[in-house]
Amino acid sequence: MVAVKVNLGTLFKKHVRDDVSGATIASGYKDMFLFEVQVHDFTYTARFQGFTEKSVGEINTIWFLAVVVAGVLVQTLTGFAMGLIIMVGVALFAIADIAFTAAVVSFISLVNALVAMRKGRHHIDWSLAGWMLAGSLPAMALGLYLLTYLSEHYYEMLRLLLGLVVILAGASLMISPQPFETRSGNGSFLGFGALGGILAGMYSVGGPPVAYFAYRQPMTINTVRFSLLAIIAGSTVVRALMVLVSGQMTAEIVTVSAVSIPVVVGVTLVASRYMQLVPDRVVRVAVFVVLIAAGASLIIDSLVAFGFFHP
Repeated sequence: MVAVKVNLGTLFKKHVRDDVSGATIASGYKDMFLFEVQVHDFTYTARFQGFTEKSVGEINTIWFLAVVVAGVLVQTLTGFAMGLIIMVGVALFAIADIAFTAAVVSFISLVNALVAMRKGRHHIDWSLAGWMLAGSLPAMALGLYLLTYLSEHYYEMLRLLLGLVVILAGASLMISPQPFETRSGNGSFLGFGALGGILAGMYSVGGPPVAYFAYRQPMTINTVRFSLLAIIAGSTVVRALMVLVSGQMTAEIVTVSAVSIPVVVGVTLVASRYMQLVPDRVVRVAVFVVLIAAGASLIIDSLVAFGFFHP
């Protein structure tokens, strides 16, 4: 038995604005947010109330969770694209800051990977995972630095680059790469791991280049799938530690992540019952169209902001 109970107030409702500029200088938690997922005799409850000041802009938590639900649905039905859907949805509708969203996506991806890995650890190719993580982790530090720098100085450039990444990732969904006859060298794993690391550091979406290259290896589907989950789990843990050490881990990131996790669990449990009713090809085409359109919209919005043309 699966039961999902939702009682939504407004988690980020109170906003304090500067009297002169009108800019938001503080906002916080107010009213009640309650989300419960019950599976048989186990119940996970997320409940928050009160007010805590914060120095970031307004975050629409209800819409944020709606985008999370969309990402989890796609992930459950196809096994991919959760991070991409969440990042592009939040950025496109300006629901929250990109750096904030990337941090939350890291926690969500970690939980999702650990749950999915629980029965398939024996399938993991630790050599592949190890070499890709070795390339990913130093590059992730570079990606996190670029995220911080662009967020502070060139935010529209950060959105434009996200649009490009989303379009390329969307296009890759329609490609069915043929496996190599022989296994690639460790240097190639390092290189693609580094590319994924940069994207993971910037947007928490390092999966597409790593997955594309891993699926070209002469391995079973289960070996590739669970090896990728191990890479995701390892990289998200390290990314969270980097964010923590750099002083960018905030109470808001932890709170929204804690709220999102039961949403991910509940939606996954419900959607997994119906995943066989939806043809994989239909979902892939739909996600492809959505990602291409959303990526193009981000690019156009950024170019308009740069003043290159007027819509």
